[in-house]
Amino acid sequence: MKDDELNLGFMPQKYVIYNKLLPYGEDLGPEVLGQLKEIKENLSKAVILHDIRPGCIHWVARLSRYVKLYGVCMSKEDHILFVKLLYELCVTLNQEFWVTAKFAQMLTILLKKKELLTPGEVVLDWRPLFELYESFFYNSYNTIGMLMLPSRTRRTASRMISRKKDISNAEGVIESMIRACRSYFPHEATAEILETVRPLMCPFDMSMQRAMVYLELFLPTSLSPELSHLSWELWKDELLGIWIACHNSHLWFWENNVFWLFSRLAWHNIGYVDWEEHLPIVFTKVLRSFRLPVSYKKVQVTKGDGLSQFSSSMFIVANLGGGSKTQEHLERLFKSLESYYHPSNSGHWSRLLHEFLNKLTLLFIRRLHRERHKAPSWETEVAPHKKLTEDEITAFVRCVQTPAMLAMFSHTGTHDAGIVFHRLSLLRPEIVTPPLLEQLYSSLETSTEPHRLTASLECVVCVARTMVQGVKYYPEGQTHVIPLLIQTLPGIDPNDIRKCMVTFQFIYTLVTLVPFIDCSSALDQVSDLTEIEQQVCLQTASFEDFVLQFMDRCFALIENSTLEQITQLDRETEKMNREENMLEMGLSSTFSAILTQSHPKIYKAALQRLQTFISGKMIEIHVAGKFAANMCRSAVKVNPKEALKIFVPGVCRLLLALTDNEEVQNEENLDDEILFNLLLLSELVRCGGHLVEYVPQIIPVLQQTLHLKCREGYHLAGSVLRFLLKYLGVSLPSEYRSLSYDWNTPLTEYLPIRHWGEAGNIHNLGIKWVEPGKAEEAAMSDLVRTFLVPELKLLKEVALGEKEVSREVLQQSISITLDVILGAGVALPHWEGEAIDLINMAVKKDSSRFMTRKYELCVTLDTPGFPSNVRKATADVILQLVNQMHEKGSDDTKALGLAISIYSGLIFFHGVSKEDFDARWKSFQFIKDALANKLARNKQHIRSLLIERAVLHQESRVLENSTVHLTETHSKIMASLLQLSTSQYSGVRSKAQSVLSQVFHYFPYSYKIVLPNLIKYLSVDPTENHEQFKGSLYVLLGKQNKSLMVRRDWESLNMLWPAVISAKHSEKPSIIKLMNAISDSIYYYMELFAIYHKVSDGAVTAAKAVLASKNPSHSELTVSPEAIDAARKQLAKTGDHNNYMYNNLIEKMSKLLESGVLHWRCHNLTLNLLGCLIRPDVTYPACGVRAITTNLIHDNIRIRETCLFYMPWIFKNQKRKHLKIRIDPFAIGGSKPVPGKLLPGDSRPDNEWLQYDSSRKIKTEEQWEETRYVEKTYFGWYTWPREMMVYAPPTKQPPLDRKREELKEEECVIYDFFSSEGCVDKLVSFLSLEENKERDSFNNRRYWLFKGLFRNFGDTFLKQFESHIRKLVEETHKSSQRCATEIITGMIRGSKHWTFAKHQALWEMLKPIMQTGISNVTVETVEDWGTCMATASADRDPNRLSPLLELLLEEPLRAGESAFNVSSRMYMLMGGLGQQEWRVSELCHRLLDYLRPSLSHPYKSIRDRMGSVLTGIFLYDLLLPGGTPSRYPNSSEFIEFLIPQLSALIQETSSGAAQDCDMETSNMSSLQPDYSLPPSGSLMFSEGAVPPILGLSSASLSDSDSITKVLHAVHKDEEASAKFSEMHQLVNISSLNPSRLLNTRDGKDAFRASAKIKLRDSCDISSDVICEPMEIISSDSVILKNNVLDNHVKSPVNGFIVASGTEERKAAIRLMNTLCRWLVGQMGRSYNGISPEMYRFLPHLCQLESVDNDPELRNNCVAALALMSQGLVIPERIPALLEAVSQVAQSSWWRARAAVLSLLQVAVFTNMFTILNNESAPTKIQELVVGLLSDVRLEVQQMASTVLSGLIHCKFIQAEEKLLDEFTSKIQNGRKRKRKRREPLTPQQVLELHAGVLGLCAYVSAFPYDVPDMLPQVLVTLSEHLNDPHPIPATIKTTLSNFRRTHHDNWRDHKQKFTEDQLVVLTDLLLSPSYYA
Repeated sequence: MKDDELNLGFMPQKYVIYNKLLPYGEDLGPEVLGQLKEIKENLSKAVILHDIRPGCIHWVARLSRYVKLYGVCMSKEDHILFVKLLYELCVTLNQEFWVTAKFAQMLTILLKKKELLTPGEVVLDWRPLFELYESFFYNSYNTIGMLMLPSRTRRTASRMISRKKDISNAEGVIESMIRACRSYFPHEATAEILETVRPLMCPFDMSMQRAMVYLELFLPTSLSPELSHLSWELWKDELLGIWIACHNSHLWFWENNVFWLFSRLAWHNIGYVDWEEHLPIVFTKVLRSFRLPVSYKKVQVTKGDGLSQFSSSMFIVANLGGGSKTQEHLERLFKSLESYYHPSNSGHWSRLLHEFLNKLTLLFIRRLHRERHKAPSWETEVAPHKKLTEDEITAFVRCVQTPAMLAMFSHTGTHDAGIVFHRLSLLRPEIVTPPLLEQLYSSLETSTEPHRLTASLECVVCVARTMVQGVKYYPEGQTHVIPLLIQTLPGIDPNDIRKCMVTFQFIYTLVTLVPFIDCSSALDQVSDLTEIEQQVCLQTASFEDFVLQFMDRCFALIENSTLEQITQLDRETEKMNREENMLEMGLSSTFSAILTQSHPKIYKAALQRLQTFISGKMIEIHVAGKFAANMCRSAVKVNPKEALKIFVPGVCRLLLALTDNEEVQNEENLDDEILFNLLLLSELVRCGGHLVEYVPQIIPVLQQTLHLKCREGYHLAGSVLRFLLKYLGVSLPSEYRSLSYDWNTPLTEYLPIRHWGEAGNIHNLGIKWVEPGKAEEAAMSDLVRTFLVPELKLLKEVALGEKEVSREVLQQSISITLDVILGAGVALPHWEGEAIDLINMAVKKDSSRFMTRKYELCVTLDTPGFPSNVRKATADVILQLVNQMHEKGSDDTKALGLAISIYSGLIFFHGVSKEDFDARWKSFQFIKDALANKLARNKQHIRSLLIERAVLHQESRVLENSTVHLTETHSKIMASLLQLSTSQYSGVRSKAQSVLSQVFHYFPYSYKIVLPNLIKYLSVDPTENHEQFKGSLYVLLGKQNKSLMVRRDWESLNMLWPAVISAKHSEKPSIIKLMNAISDSIYYYMELFAIYHKVSDGAVTAAKAVLASKNPSHSELTVSPEAIDAARKQLAKTGDHNNYMYNNLIEKMSKLLESGVLHWRCHNLTLNLLGCLIRPDVTYPACGVRAITTNLIHDNIRIRETCLFYMPWIFKNQKRKHLKIRIDPFAIGGSKPVPGKLLPGDSRPDNEWLQYDSSRKIKTEEQWEETRYVEKTYFGWYTWPREMMVYAPPTKQPPLDRKREELKEEECVIYDFFSSEGCVDKLVSFLSLEENKERDSFNNRRYWLFKGLFRNFGDTFLKQFESHIRKLVEETHKSSQRCATEIITGMIRGSKHWTFAKHQALWEMLKPIMQTGISNVTVETVEDWGTCMATASADRDPNRLSPLLELLLEEPLRAGESAFNVSSRMYMLMGGLGQQEWRVSELCHRLLDYLRPSLSHPYKSIRDRMGSVLTGIFLYDLLLPGGTPSRYPNSSEFIEFLIPQLSALIQETSSGAAQDCDMETSNMSSLQPDYSLPPSGSLMFSEGAVPPILGLSSASLSDSDSITKVLHAVHKDEEASAKFSEMHQLVNISSLNPSRLLNTRDGKDAFRASAKIKLRDSCDISSDVICEPMEIISSDSVILKNNVLDNHVKSPVNGFIVASGTEERKAAIRLMNTLCRWLVGQMGRSYNGISPEMYRFLPHLCQLESVDNDPELRNNCVAALALMSQGLVIPERIPALLEAVSQVAQSSWWRARAAVLSLLQVAVFTNMFTILNNESAPTKIQELVVGLLSDVRLEVQQMASTVLSGLIHCKFIQAEEKLLDEFTSKIQNGRKRKRKRREPLTPQQVLELHAGVLGLCAYVSAFPYDVPDMLPQVLVTLSEHLNDPHPIPATIKTTLSNFRRTHHDNWRDHKQKFTEDQLVVLTDLLLSPSYYA
């Protein structure tokens, strides 16, 4: 805007234009300047004076309000200064999180409009933001929950209250701020970020997730293309290489982060970054991300890749255009997905598919807007050659339209489809709208498909605006408007609420866009009309008929709507149900829109019809009466002058006549006529303008009806008074029409049909406001004084005891008072009074008021004995009255409830209700989004929406004016509300508590006022004063996270917490439940708030710059040094006071705890409160430590659990800082760094010293003291940090051999407890008790306890625990061994900084103990021991941990031990090795060499475990681009070793296997098919076409199963007996929970350790691909506890091989089982997926997967094939796959050929785009599949046909016509031969003929939901062969049957593609002959 419009003196950055539409818009200049001056001065002073809380927070909130009301209405200089100030405030470390979050939200708002500030004008350093993010979310304190951030639980589950997940998104706030800031990072930021983050990039470690989060968050991608060498060129190829190398789908928890980065880069640099070569793999990943049910034999391996739909869509849209193949890929993608979009194929994937459509179109619109409509800015524009052309836009629209048309009829996809159509209609209405209209017209013709009709209506609504606009390319759209309006009227059906509501929505939308003016005369007046315009003009003559027909429909609806009255005892409680409320809203809004848009002539006709209907009607008032009254209100709202004149006088006269009777006045139940007319009058007065003229007529009615005895009567009269007062004082627009032109403008000057759907001109909206003036103020004053004063006098007399009245009269009087307050609120100023300061502020508090109208209304009283201020007078009287009622113990709950409502109105209501405003804002946003033109933007909304937005802006200003300061009267009201909150009546309590909670929120710190009384109420006896005590607890609890128990004020907590703890106990269930809820609210909502506050020097400097800035300038440009010095002293003083209060609070509660008088629940609550006070920044006092420590051995288990939970926090609090020193890794490794070159991997000279080397075992203290030990496993693999810091030698760390005298007081408490043998004995005995047999497992909290103990105190207490763990490991009971593992793990992890001697002594003690424990392991405890080994090994240098590693490697396969023990040893071994990741290659080589001779072990469980161990061994054999080959064993060499040993399994036909081989003598006619062609919706991914897994029932494998069923059988330690006939339940491959992973970031302890994928990768019993972070083994992994003996017997070698096999064959079978286990783990978990060498096993797997009598082998092979089929195949591995498939396709085993087709079917679909990108692969696959159509086995033929059908459907096969011709010619050749010879065809000829038929059948099945041009002739061709030899007729009949089934729903459309002759033939084929024919 121009700077002189408001005389601001500067050019505002961004001004909210809606301010200009306000009636006083031109007068806002002084207000804007005044607000900005106040904010600048006070915010900057608050920072300079170190007043962060509350001063800074208060004025940042005011800045937020300023931006909301005025926009960024400040100079660019001020904008930059504010950004810098908020940035400095945000990056201040060690600040309360919620304070940082407030600053971050404000900074995000200031940076939201990127075009306002260029990167050159603002430079923000990235490193402080990085440190801030790391300090919050990757902090060791956060690992164990000590930081207590909002929305982060510190328990796994709440016991009493349900926690809402998204109450406060802690990370989201900070991440949004970083995203807003990264555009302003300096140019060198990219290189610095990479240097910082690269050392974390180790794919085997959870640090990889952390690294990718950092890169996605911080890397800037919006630098100009000229600076690409400083930005994306530094990392694009590097990260792409990692992404492709680590492509296996189980890595999705960080894959999404890196792909977001790629998508953002592509979006910000469209046309400047070439992505073409990566498109195939991206689209393959996108296809896999939908998690479609495409699987090998129903074995679903994975839940899909980790790409979000938004990032996928962003990448795709960014690459469209410029000759890219992206559009081609997108079309093929949607063709592949077409079947899954169909309504009949819904499932868990539907949501993802619909979301993909939604995001894709959203981003396409954004891109096109950016290219064609967005104003130029500093952001990089789309490269000219990449800009979308018209043809490319059309191609995109057609591509997306097809799936959207399918999705619209889905029960879950209609909404998304409507949004998609709306966006597409902005691009190509001529393509999008006609099909939708066709669907709608066809749906209107039938009443049998209501869902089809409602879906069509909803979607047409979404394209309504482009349809009515008659745009250039689709002018025909206008011709459908009026016919559709008339045809949809029957949809107003009271018997179908949904259809009725959708019809109302449809009519409302069209009416909003179209003015109802009869333009038929334009044919004679306007000469340049087109044919379409002439047609539309003639149609407009029907507008009046439509309006009247609509009204008749509504009248019928009213007459059919009656309230179902259950009881007549209390009619006041009769309310409309939800459906009736919706109908009321739909009816009133639609009718209001119609009248608003109607020409005065039509309006008058409608008004006359309405008057005729209403006159003389007696309608019940609850439903039908409300409908009718709302229609009258709509008429009055549109034209008050005309409508009021017609309705109000008559209604007033009638009411006066009906009520002028004493009997009527005293009647308790009035008839419907009086009540309806009162209801009608209350609705008629709800209009702006001309109302004041009728006040004299309404006042007599009020005088006669306000005191009716009938409750409904006086309530309705009160509504009349309330709405009359409200609308006398409200400012409203005079009209909401869509066009601003006058109705009487000649058609020659302005033809309305040419402006249908036109956007309003925001700069010339023509809005006219109806504002109240002096007449309205006088009328309001008269009404208030007439009706309020008598009631106040009466109530005052009652309050003073001067008068007694009945409760009915009292309720009536209070009700009238409430109506006056709520009605006249806009004109009732707040009372004046001295402000109560509840907290000190260094700056003044904001007290500004906003202009809300030109003439301010003010209504006062002039009655003696009452204050002139109406609110004050009312408050005084109600306070007296409530007090008097309380003293008398009144039970009049209704009167008390009304009094509470008056309190609420007096405080909060000033003309606008917050709830009503929020509801209207939500409705406005919904309509705006539905009709918005997101392509053009620039506020191209229809005029009525812009007017509504201006009204909402006006109301928001009124709401902001309702903020006042706290006075003594407020204090009295709060005291009264607290009193009512503890009333004995629940209804009163609940209502008062709700209002009191609002007051607490409205006035910060106001809860302090009621604390003394609240504490007094808590001290009562809950047995005698149950309601009062219960109400007090409810006040304490508050709402959600607003409990008074977690307020951020130390003084309040000092008052409240002891009071709650010392409150007398009650055993009533409601009290117990409340106390538990209060306890839970503390667990989940207590946040860490500051004791000492700090303000950074950078923030002070930035604040001084703001203070010194001009435009506008302030009176005080500086703050005196004395004031600053005083502020610093005050800050320190406040901190000391807070510290005192903190310690005092702990001391108080500790004393209460020690008193011994607390009930156990209060005892437990006290411990929880004490635990929440343990902080990382302040030493926890000894009394608190003593309280928690001594209760570790309490008799109550809940109390012990609580103490165990908090003990790790205490040890962490007492932990002494360990010294770190800098080292040079290259010097240690004896190498030199190579500048600018990255060599990721484990075989570099500079990281060799990190790895385990048995030849360099630590044998001396000197070696132990060397600085070459690195604990974190990710260091060194990828690269080294600039400064490599390691822990200093143990001798330089804090001493461990401390005597008691050297300890601090709080440490002495711990020392004394654990020095006591009795305490330790009792503690261990409790810890070794069984608590829950099913759930007991390794407990991280207990392990942390022992880790902290041995870390802080060294080996001081080692002897105390030695005897205990010796005893525990000798027992076989689960709880005993679990306890031993927790203690041992704590010892090992706590000994990290012990000296060499102590370390040696520890292992001398532990070795025999652990050996005993391992030998005594049981099925129940193996999981705990595995966790022990893994956790002990995590984050420890392997060379220092060599005793453990060597112990684990000691002869795992011991001959004398049981199979279970051997299996368990290997499980534990891999637990320990797996945590070391890439640093123990030597041990893995040793282990592999050790296992090679035993791979065909006779025991099944050992073979299963070896498969998992092999996975762990080869897991780290990873080569990244530019990296070095791994030192780990290579899988290729291992496969070379295995292949020769499996040769015995691949052989030609033997006697035992003849049934599975092809025999030349096979008679095809005798073969019966086992299965039919696929059902319609499945196509190439059909399960029906795949032979069922032999011996596997449907119950054992379902569609919803993932690999859980197969992998469980493959990697399970225990199985059912060898004779089982069903697959075992399989492990869950998809158990990774990203939200839980984030809770375990970078912890030093078991949270992080147990979360690492490597643990399960290498040692899990179930061998999950991904583990849950809190578990090492899922609880269902060990399920065969009763089958241990059966499970560990030597398994017989089954099947045909046993019958005729040798020992060599038996060994080969056992080896194959082991191999399958390894393959499943390797393919599922290895980072680089399936290696080419693994395809060499395909012949073995395909041949053996169908073994009939060896379930183990069969299941193992099926699992391996399932993983192989669904694995991602990168381009360079495609030849290996095809070579293996071709080899199997030539096998002599028909089952192998069928199996490989099944595998190929899945593999091609899941890797479609990468395969298609290969030059030769598509041809090879086509030839292979077509060739197998001629296979000698029917099963193989049919499988080939199914696969071919899918390939055609997905457009995998390009030359469809050519292929079709081949099949047709085959059939014709066979037919000719048959005719010539006139003799039966030979089997070979039948085979060839059947191959042709199968090919044509595949073509038919490829199109289940449409009919391409060639399909009719194909069907006719097939019909000619129904009499051919078997099995040709069966194949054709099955295909025709499926065709009929899939095309039945839309046959009316499909049959248009057939000629009459073809239809006759098809009808004969598809219809069964009649029995009577």
